[in-house]
Amino acid sequence: MPGSRLRAEREGAGLSLTEMAKKIKFSKSLLGMVETGQRTASLELIAAYQKVLGVDMWRKDITHKKLLILTKASRATLLAGVERGDPGALRNTPTAHRTDVSLGNVVSEKAAEWFRKWAVEGDTATLRTNSLSVVAKLPGKHNADLVVQVLENDPKVRRLIVASEISRLTQLEWKVALQGADDPTTLPEPRKLAVKLAKGATNPKGTESRWACSYLLARLVSVLGR
Repeated sequence: MPGSRLRAEREGAGLSLTEMAKKIKFSKSLLGMVETGQRTASLELIAAYQKVLGVDMWRKDITHKKLLILTKASRATLLAGVERGDPGALRNTPTAHRTDVSLGNVVSEKAAEWFRKWAVEGDTATLRTNSLSVVAKLPGKHNADLVVQVLENDPKVRRLIVASEISRLTQLEWKVALQGADDPTTLPEPRKLAVKLAKGATNPKGTESRWACSYLLARLVSVLGR
């Protein structure tokens, strides 16, 4: 596992080397040597990165042409707005996976309350979906329960979340992924997709991803037996 990959994922999540070292309880100097290629990443270290960034931290982003990707500075600006009740770009711009992880890693309780509120009451489907994806990265059963509640009761958010899962796993065009969310049986290579969905359905991280994979598998049954 090249250290540069670990560095890219850490920086993509908006975490400094010092912050990562504190979270995973490895020394900052060791992380620096691994990320610059002076030391080889151990399985334990890779697992520690995955614990913070998610076991799916290597997955590709959705194929939507406009994704919100934050730097550390822009993340701070966005979160300052969130704490004032202003979602900013989250209202109309889909977030990259690394953005969701980045926000989930540093969000304050005040901001988390806004994300939970917007996941249910946001004035656009994009805002509700973005907020839900951040809430899904937060610890606690109450956050996971809220994710499931929204997915089961908000068809517009459900469509976007399911399309996002299709897009990430297949890299199909976003328009095709949306059509697949409406009718999964129209997706190409359903058996190949089902293998990936089965892995996602048992992923302990990312409640919305796990729910979407299970949802898609159930709706692909009719074509998998052909």
